[in-house]
Amino acid sequence: MTLKHVGLLGAFAVLLCAGAFAQAPGAAPAKELVQLPPQLGPQGTQVCSPQYQRFLKLQVEAFRQLRRLSRSEGGRLCAALEDADVQGVDKFLDLKGLDRLLTPDQRDALGAFGLDLSRVDVPKIMRHLGVDLSRIDMRKIKEQCRQTQGDIDRFATEELARLENETIRCDDRI
Repeated sequence: MTLKHVGLLGAFAVLLCAGAFAQAPGAAPAKELVQLPPQLGPQGTQVCSPQYQRFLKLQVEAFRQLRRLSRSEGGRLCAALEDADVQGVDKFLDLKGLDRLLTPDQRDALGAFGLDLSRVDVPKIMRHLGVDLSRIDMRKIKEQCRQTQGDIDRFATEELARLENETIRCDDRI
């Protein structure tokens, strides 16, 4: 697993956990849609220039990659969260397991800062930060993980269909 994948997993986990903590207890789950930047112009009035076609191809590839990552890495993250529910949150937050995912250069960099992941006590750090691990509802986080994974996959699939239609529209004009 590359550093990029670890970073994506970390970002996905942070977004997932931030959503779990941001919601008031007992409140109905909020369903928010992702807002994409506006297109280059109103749909149907696009000039199918070579630059726009390259832009479409870049978007198609980006959404294919997002869909692949949501299925593979997202599935891995959700499985890890489900495993954490069985083992306990304090074991999930154990950084000793992260050490095997690091490259030798990354381990050397951490060592240069005097950090030894095998000696980091995450539960203790969390307590000092005021986070009570016993209050984390892993059942809810697991549900949110699978829901988010499915939402990302559906979103990427819908956007791919829209972009493929736009690509066909441009191909027909040329």
